[in-house]
Amino acid sequence: MAASTERALAESLKNLLSKKTLNKITVKDITDSCGVNRQTFYYHFHDVYDLVEWMFTQAAQEYISTGLSTENRKNVLMGVLDDLVGERQFILNTYHSLDRRQLDQFMQRLIRPALVTFAAEAAEKKDVGREDIDFVADMCTYALVGIITEWVASGLTDNYSGTLEKLLVATNGILDFAFDNLSEKG
Repeated sequence: MAASTERALAESLKNLLSKKTLNKITVKDITDSCGVNRQTFYYHFHDVYDLVEWMFTQAAQEYISTGLSTENRKNVLMGVLDDLVGERQFILNTYHSLDRRQLDQFMQRLIRPALVTFAAEAAEKKDVGREDIDFVADMCTYALVGIITEWVASGLTDNYSGTLEKLLVATNGILDFAFDNLSEKG
């Protein structure tokens, strides 16, 4: 029951975000649209921003559950970008309601687990420790979040497959390169 209530609240928020920005949506708007009372909302979430974070976390978990690897990273990233475009109004209204730092933190929490997986896979045969794996994952997370945030700021233009291709070509082998250099410093 709790999961279905959370999904219903999320769907209500998503529908409202197709019409107005997040900062203009209240808990009352969400609960009225969803047909539940405010107490039910607060049982599940602290505030509207907590619900947004839950929505992004659920989406990230769906991608992670597909099983991430260096072989499928292009398909996973393309799926994420396709979904962002498919939810354009929701994403843009959320973007225009958050300050840049909040958006970056949301995206970092979503993207970093996947990049830790990629980094750990690349580090398996390297002489590096957990601290180096975390450092490289953070470096890649900040780069990817920056690129995605700029793309969202530009209005989620449809020509993202070319940008994704450039990103994948430019970063091909970067994990191996980073770990080779870090193992040399050792």
